[in-house]
Amino acid sequence: MNNTVKEYMEAHDLQTRDATDVIEEFSDELAKMTGKCIDIGCGPASVTRKLLMPRMPPNVHIVGGDISKKMVEFAKQTHSDEERLSFIELDVEVEKIPKDLICAFDNVVSFYCLHWCQDTRKAFENIYQILRPGGRGLVLFLAYNDGFDSYLRIAEVPQYKSYMTDVEKYVPYFQHCDNPRAKMKKMLEEVGFKVLHCSLREKTFVYKSLEILKKHVVAVNPFINRMPEDIGEKFEKDLLREIVSGKISFANKNNGSKEEEKVLDRYYVLIAHFEKPDIGK
Repeated sequence: MNNTVKEYMEAHDLQTRDATDVIEEFSDELAKMTGKCIDIGCGPASVTRKLLMPRMPPNVHIVGGDISKKMVEFAKQTHSDEERLSFIELDVEVEKIPKDLICAFDNVVSFYCLHWCQDTRKAFENIYQILRPGGRGLVLFLAYNDGFDSYLRIAEVPQYKSYMTDVEKYVPYFQHCDNPRAKMKKMLEEVGFKVLHCSLREKTFVYKSLEILKKHVVAVNPFINRMPEDIGEKFEKDLLREIVSGKISFANKNNGSKEEEKVLDRYYVLIAHFEKPDIGK
């Protein structure tokens, strides 16, 4: 995606809220981690520094990895004062993991990144490669959100079709899966992991206005930047309308006078905690 860091920073409170919940739930496990940890899909690294790092022992070094060069450059500049943090560009779906990353980490975490992967199995195979024997992983990512089905519908509109020929690429792997948890657990086990926890959870989030929802939609949208400005502006409005039609919206009086439309989002996430077996033990 070519969205700006600023756009993402202004509209990632849902992701931060859910990451906070998982970090809190697995706080005991995080507190026991040692050595070197990589945060895959760290983005601007605000979650990495403010939420993850305080939960880990002070001797743990965290490497933030992200496919976006802009995100990595922003993170490096923003967190240059923190010796426990460093950053690299990383494509977790790459065909062959660089040699210097193989068995380089004791722990892997990833929050709201892996649903963007086209080949989820390959991503987990690479995570297996970069973990040392006995190393553990903790991941959170989207399994289903009806907003992605809005992508599929609007991609059939003639005006937008030519800009969305790869729309399937941006729909989560588990979006139309009958039993996401079972499929996820089986995938992890086939890759070679011992699964310590795997769950599918329904979540809700309230966008306090349509404008806030729009910011969230634009921040992670891969298609708008491909379009001429006039078409892009119309696309934003049409997409927002399509997304809202599948959600629960209700009026909310602000300060007793102005009415604003709130939107309730219901979606599902997958959470997994797993270990790479230490065959030598």
